Formats: sequence, structure tokens, C-alpha cells
Amino acid sequence: MTVGYGERTTTAEGPALTVSFAAGEGQDAPLTWSQRYYLAELDAARPHGRGLTVPRLYPLRPGVGEDDVAEALRGLMERFESLRSRVVRARVAHQRVHAAGTLRVPVHDLPPDGAEAVLTGLAARPFDVVEEWPVRAAVVTEGGRPRFLAMVFSHVAVDGYALLPVSAHLVASCAAADPVARTAPHSSTPGLQPRQQAEAEASPAGQRAAERALRHAGDVMRRMPATPRTPPRAVTGERFRFLRRRSAALDLAVGAVAARTGQSPASVLAAAMMWVGAAETGAHHGFVQLVSANRLRPETVDAVLPYSQPVPCGVDLTGASFAEAVRRTATASLRAFRAGPCPPDHLAELHAAVQAERGVHLDITPTLNYRPRATTLPVRETDAAELARAAADARSEWVDSDLLWRSGHYLSVDADETGLRLVLQVDTAVHPPGRAEHRLADLEHLLCSEAAAGPDAYEPS
Repeated sequence: MTVGYGERTTTAEGPALTVSFAAGEGQDAPLTWSQRYYLAELDAARPHGRGLTVPRLYPLRPGVGEDDVAEALRGLMERFESLRSRVVRARVAHQRVHAAGTLRVPVHDLPPDGAEAVLTGLAARPFDVVEEWPVRAAVVTEGGRPRFLAMVFSHVAVDGYALLPVSAHLVASCAAADPVARTAPHSSTPGLQPRQQAEAEASPAGQRAAERALRHAGDVMRRMPATPRTPPRAVTGERFRFLRRRSAALDLAVGAVAARTGQSPASVLAAAMMWVGAAETGAHHGFVQLVSANRLRPETVDAVLPYSQPVPCGVDLTGASFAEAVRRTATASLRAFRAGPCPPDHLAELHAAVQAERGVHLDITPTLNYRPRATTLPVRETDAAELARAAADARSEWVDSDLLWRSGHYLSVDADETGLRLVLQVDTAVHPPGRAEHRLADLEHLLCSEAAAGPDAYEPS
């Protein structure tokens, strides 16, 4: 049977919608800097059985039928070139934007609590960005009535901010809400497409921006502390481990230090990462990569493509109190974000050159990925008594993750009004798993001690 823009079929794999789309002309285009970064990360994660996927489970509005979902997906694929593009492996990898195609959307009739399992199943297999679309979808029905739209996106096609216009399109057509972030207003234009961004990066202005970013990165690398060279550790079981942490006391502490210093929670956490790292090594200079979304131009707001890339950030901690370290980190973070990203292969070449120049090993992979959600972490004062009461509300657990990065130490933080959700990735070939537990414990102890000290311990700006 034909359902709007999708044909309902049943095969040995079960019922599915085959959604057809057609838009414009097919064409080849370079990969953007961010896409090149994510492609390299995806290729590195694949041997470990993981991909880089961004999942979303959209509840559907009452009365929405399969034809509405099929039409919404058809419009999504036609509107955004990144979702109907595939990578072409050549001497220089690039992407091919397809003019037409089909998207197979399985239909699962399940109780509502089965929707999460469908989403997990969609994300379980790493994307083959050469052979398949960088988006997968499935409809979950209950008694034949559509209840959820499960979608998984490849990071080569989107980052978190790119899903705001995707969600706006779906909410305007069939979904009840974006399950993670505040939905952006639905725009009449699709925003910048990947080929246009690649053209901008190849322009004289884009090349000047890359040179500026590389100058900044070089300055940071020439000042950052050296990393001891150690032989790879023997690994039993999974090489990469992921420690999740929720702590009400940490939420309060980060908010209090942010309130007292007048800086963001992201700067507080970045400063704490560098402070703890410096204490461990005895260095007087801190280093961390920060993930820059780089959506500064108006035309990038509605763009469905990744803009995020890590940018190096270094801070001189000599003679600083922790409050001063937070302020220095905020200034250094702004400088790093203004310098922006650059071609990832050029950054790798610079890294090798600076290591040779200094004659030391430099680990530039420790990363903080601070991801604010629709609401914000409360920023307010606290005291030792409130922190002590909150201390019992904490939980750590080792979890699995599809997001695997080339880093021995990668801290992801999701932040909203309910608090902070931390996941620390540790490469056990570089560090023992216990290091992740110690690092998060040291981070929390530092921040809770600072918050408990009270506002009188903080000098004015």
C-alpha cells in the first residue's frame, strides 16, 4: 500500500515504510573541516565495534499517522543535503550529495516502553558512511497507531546543535517535542549546506581563519606541559572504559564557584580539570581541549552539518588561587574559541612539528565536551552544610558508550537545570581504569572544598 510519500511493505525483516525523496541535482563536494575531523574519529572507533551516533527518540503528536511521518522524513531528506550525502573514499575523501533516493523505515508495534530498545538497536551498528545514508529511522506503533519516531544520525552529518533545525522541522510536521534540547523556531530556509561551508573554508578568508587557528594552537602547544612517554599497558577486555557520575554536591559546588567568580560552569569545570592535572604532574601550566561549536554567523544557525571541533586551550597557573585559575581559564577559553578550528590534518602536522621542536611528547587529547541543554544549571551560593546533606545523593557506574574518541581522557558533561551528568572516557592502554575514578573524585573534592570555603575566600575580580 502507498502511504503519502512512503510505501508500506512487509518483508522477512518485518513491516517498513520506504520513503522516497528527490531534490535538486546530485553533485560532489569537499568535506568540511568538522566533517573531516568526525570521519577520522569514526574510522578510529570502528575497529572497536563502535560508531559516532547521535540518537533521538521523538514522541509523536496524537492523531499523527504513518503518512504524516513519511512526509516529514521525505521533507527532512530533501531539505538538508547532509542527510542525503555519502562519503566517497578517494585519494582525498569527499562527499556526494544525491539528488534522489529512498530511506527504509522499519515499523515496530510495541508497548511504549519498547521504544528505547528500538533506538538502541538503531545505534548499535556503526554507520557505513560510504554505503548508507547518515540517518536511520524507525517508527514505533502501539496497536497500529504511531507513538514514537526513533532516529539515529551519524556525527559526520550532524552535531548536537545541528539537530535543533532537524527537530524544528519534525515538531512542525509530526513530533510532539525535541526530547533533549529546546526546539528552535522552524525556519523557512534550510541554512548553510555542507558544500557552501566547504567553499567558505577554501576561500581566502577561510584560509586566513585556519592560519589564525594554527598560530593559536602552536602557541598553546609550545607552552603546555610535556607528557611522559609510557609503553602501552596490557589490556584485558574492553580497551576503552566509560565512568558515569551524578552528584548533587558537585552540581551545587560548580554552581557556587560559577556564582562567586562570575564565570560559566563550563569555565569552572575546565579550570578544575587543568588544576587537578597540574597537581598530578607538578606542572604550572594547564591544558585541555574544548569543543568549539563555532556557530557565530547567522547563516550557520539553521545549518544541518557539524561545526564542532576540539580547540586547544592552555592556562598559566603560576601563583593563582583556584578562583583566579577560573578567571584565567575563562579568558583562555574565549581566546581559543575566537581562534576557532582548522583543517584537522594541518593540526596533526603542527602537533608533530612542535613535538620535534621541543623534543618531548605532547598529549593534546585530554578534552572537556561541555554540552548545555535546553535549561541551565542553577548558579547560586551554597554552604558546607548544604553540601554535606547533598553528598549522599551521588552515584558512579561503569557504562557502555557508542561515542568513542581518540583520547586517553575525555570528559563529556551534559548540563541542565537538573544538574550535571558526567561521563569520563579512559583509554586503559594509557591509564588504569582506577585513574578515572580518582580523577573524578579529585575533581569533585576540589570543587566542593572551594564551594564550602564560602564567598569570603574569593578575592574580587
